[in-house]
Amino acid sequence: MTDGLRRRPVEIFAAIFVAAGITYAYHLGTDPLGASEAYSAWAAAKPGVGAIVRTPVLHDPGKQVFYYVVLHYYARIFGLSEISLRSMSVIFSLTTLVLVFALGCEMFDDNTALAATTMWAFNPLAVVFAHAARMYPMILTLALAQLLSLWRVRKRPSASLAVLCGIAGAALLYTHLGGILFIGAGVAMLVRDFIRGRRNPMAWLAMAITLALFVPYWPVAREQSETLIAGHWLDWIGTAYQYPLSIKIVLALGAAAIAAWFVFGATAESDRYDALRWLGAWTILPGLMLAAGSIVIRPMFNLRYIAPSTATLALLIAAGIAPVSVKWRNLTAAGFALACLIMVPYARTTPQPWRALAARVAAGGASEPVFFESGFVSSENAANVGNRGFPFGYYSVPFDYYFKGANPRVAIPGFDNAAARMTIEERVSSAGGGWLVSWKEGDAVNSELPDPKRFSVIEKFRGDRLAFYRITPIGK
Repeated sequence: MTDGLRRRPVEIFAAIFVAAGITYAYHLGTDPLGASEAYSAWAAAKPGVGAIVRTPVLHDPGKQVFYYVVLHYYARIFGLSEISLRSMSVIFSLTTLVLVFALGCEMFDDNTALAATTMWAFNPLAVVFAHAARMYPMILTLALAQLLSLWRVRKRPSASLAVLCGIAGAALLYTHLGGILFIGAGVAMLVRDFIRGRRNPMAWLAMAITLALFVPYWPVAREQSETLIAGHWLDWIGTAYQYPLSIKIVLALGAAAIAAWFVFGATAESDRYDALRWLGAWTILPGLMLAAGSIVIRPMFNLRYIAPSTATLALLIAAGIAPVSVKWRNLTAAGFALACLIMVPYARTTPQPWRALAARVAAGGASEPVFFESGFVSSENAANVGNRGFPFGYYSVPFDYYFKGANPRVAIPGFDNAAARMTIEERVSSAGGGWLVSWKEGDAVNSELPDPKRFSVIEKFRGDRLAFYRITPIGK
């Protein structure tokens, strides 16, 4: 809304940008890659785009190809080390910071933009994303770029902006299927414009370009969605909640009413309230749809899927407080940033000890097999459900990133404990020892471990859905 940027807010933003860069890059290569990060490295190491395209289709459903392709060419320049892989996330995280500031200036004013940037820059979620070699910082960047370009083409229609917006939207969908939530929110608000007599063919052209660019990939995306749903109900999503039908109906109608208010509800005819309505819809509707779907259908909500909403929420808060009190807006932004900086040291996720596990195996015999459970990483009550997920074993990829020895890697069926136990006993007896890397817990893992009368089983590590066992025949 501002006609030009003033020098002081830009200077403060530059200082925040530098401080955020230091925060994001701190200890970037210290911790070993997590299991999901290792899949990014594995995809980036593929010989070409064709092989990269097949990676999420077969082994990482829901994660589209664009991030892996970009990381592939980035790694060709900077390598596949932990710090190299994660540094691309830092770049996207800093780009997101610029986009939050640009959105604030475009939709409101530079002081509101600065307050929002201050709140988002050191948010623990932003720091965690910046430290992970995953696609979520790219999702943030592309989603905000699509929103910014859509807002601009809506205000200042042009074919070049429409093409840019359409490409950004398609890139978002090619990065993660969750991007459809934000494309949908944008379409809903364009419908509102249309109903209220605001005809803008360039904005609709942008959406058409997004659709046209993604249509060729839709059959693959649909197949991935089926695999994703089939796999995720086995792991973190779980089975449907058993709420009464009446509660599901009320919640569904409530979510629909909120969505309808954003699209059809009356509002004051001012640029500021128009911007707040748009930003509110884009921030709230994606999470609302996932939350309502989690209750009505089955669990599907995850904060990672609506990460862009968490960034624009800072802008929505800053813009919402400003009309009440500019002083309180500034104090809120500064206080929130200070609280986040205090929490940053505690925001680091517990690293998985893949280096240490690889070193233990390397210290043993080269003929000793390492066993990995195939199938989706399942909760205990779904561990025996047959599925086609990760046929080579989910944990084999992070293990192989750190271990280059000749030890045989053996996939055992994670959903068939009897067959897994038989394979372990046969191979360990033949080799004189072996190792098991497991995502199971409790009875699920105990029932696949070999006969304790004939084999010694020592648990070397136990973490969150990760256990490591040394197995040898008794008497060896």
